[in-house]
Amino acid sequence: MSRHVRWQAILAFLGLLLVVALLSYATYTYTSQEVPARGGVYIEGVAGNPQYINPILCQYNEVDRDFCALIFNGLLKLDENGAWQPDLAESWEVGPDSDVYTFTLRSDIRWHDGLRITADDVIFTVQLLQDPDLPVLPDLASLWRSVIAEKVDERTVVFRLSQPYAAFPDYVTIRWFGVIPKHYWERYAPADIPNAQLNTQPIGSGRFKLVEIDSQHARLEPVLQQFDEPPYLDALEFRFFPDYPSILAAAEAGEVHGVSRILPEYQKQAEAIPDLQLFTSPMPGYTMVLFNFDSADAPFLAEQDVRQALAYGLDRDKLLSEIIPGVGLKADSPILPNTWAYNPDIPKYPYDPDKAIALLEDAGWVDVNHDGVREKDGQELAFTILSDDAPHSIAVSQAMAQDWARIGARVTPQPISFTGMVTDFLAPRHFDAALVSVELIGDPDPYPQWHSTQISPQGQNFGGWNNREADILMEQARLTSDQETRRQLYYEFQRIFATDLPALLLYYPLYTYGASTAVHDMEVGRLNEPADRFRTFAKWYINTRKITRTERRTLDLDKAPD
Repeated sequence: MSRHVRWQAILAFLGLLLVVALLSYATYTYTSQEVPARGGVYIEGVAGNPQYINPILCQYNEVDRDFCALIFNGLLKLDENGAWQPDLAESWEVGPDSDVYTFTLRSDIRWHDGLRITADDVIFTVQLLQDPDLPVLPDLASLWRSVIAEKVDERTVVFRLSQPYAAFPDYVTIRWFGVIPKHYWERYAPADIPNAQLNTQPIGSGRFKLVEIDSQHARLEPVLQQFDEPPYLDALEFRFFPDYPSILAAAEAGEVHGVSRILPEYQKQAEAIPDLQLFTSPMPGYTMVLFNFDSADAPFLAEQDVRQALAYGLDRDKLLSEIIPGVGLKADSPILPNTWAYNPDIPKYPYDPDKAIALLEDAGWVDVNHDGVREKDGQELAFTILSDDAPHSIAVSQAMAQDWARIGARVTPQPISFTGMVTDFLAPRHFDAALVSVELIGDPDPYPQWHSTQISPQGQNFGGWNNREADILMEQARLTSDQETRRQLYYEFQRIFATDLPALLLYYPLYTYGASTAVHDMEVGRLNEPADRFRTFAKWYINTRKITRTERRTLDLDKAPD
């Protein structure tokens, strides 16, 4: 009898285990999960209104540049590492002397109206950029006027340059060269193009098409054929605001999902908004103290020892962590880190005020009258530093002046309007030192800023640096498209630059923007342009739906590669 009872107990226990297992399996199988669902519109606030949604005219306005990058294409594009990749062109070839470039267009590219994009559109765009009646950026127009563009067939275009230029592919990316449709624009004379209605009703070829626009907003919808997978969101909408504080107020009120840009002076305000997540990415460029080698009031800035002493006497770590946190990453080279041409083994200038003082004293700079300012041959170690009038720029100038006062230099910050900086001071070289920012998009070629032939007013070498050894390296690097050869040339250029120190590099800028926590799967990589913040748009989602674990497993299997 006891054995029979014992077997019943065992069977009951096994039955209980089976029930528990079945319940556990059912719970696992039918427990719901939230997954992305299609639908919804991402609304972003931007400061200002578009004027020219036209890639041959959009370089002057950041809002225009955003629209052009989303709606149009260049022949090439830049990836997250700043390397050239196919865009409208499926391939390109460089002649042996780096002065002939041949581009083959993709066979599947079309305008948003359905017509094919051909070599005629490319040639037409080049001819407009060359036309003197069109208000194109002077440097851009000058480059294209030195190029002969030839159509080989419907899909092939050849560009013949007047001289070798290894960085030329930069100028066929959307930043400088967005192809426009000939069949819409050929009806306008070049002088009439800036006033054409098409500038705000564009027909492009990019991942988005403009479907609605007025003074308050614009709606862009994804062109599904341009995405590997259909985006979850139905549209991207821009709301236009007069300034960045207005956008932050709208974000706090839940009227927009995104804030296109968060300037340093508004970062704390943005961080205080509970449902706003901030994204930060390095931007290609650098901010520096530029020295004028021909300053009448501060001729000592042409002395290498003085420039190096100023570098050792500046606490850049404190500047970036306490004075302007979140604005940038410390910079040492005019060529960007994490790029193929960057040399990590160049002279650096860590904060060392004792070394700064020793350099000055060895060079004959002594505080004779004990007033805190060093003198040499009757000349005080005193100069003025210009900056724009943005709050963070003023803070930087004041902090630098305080650091340099500790080593015996009297520096006077002088903020001026951003618009007048280049035309009134830098180009005519009416300055001692200046806080200047430089954009570096694409190829690392430093020639425009640092070659002696580019000393203003001819070019952008506003400080007047003239170093023959550096000139030769920059010239040779332009003559070859072989990357390894160019790398070695640029490595040596950076060593010379860091030793001679024509400018004191401060930081590589950071771009910060914000988005509501209601928007999921937003990612940030390295940005070449602010519009690259939409690079991963296809993954973003706002809406969700519930599915069981079994359904989720089926979805995962469907997405798995074969």
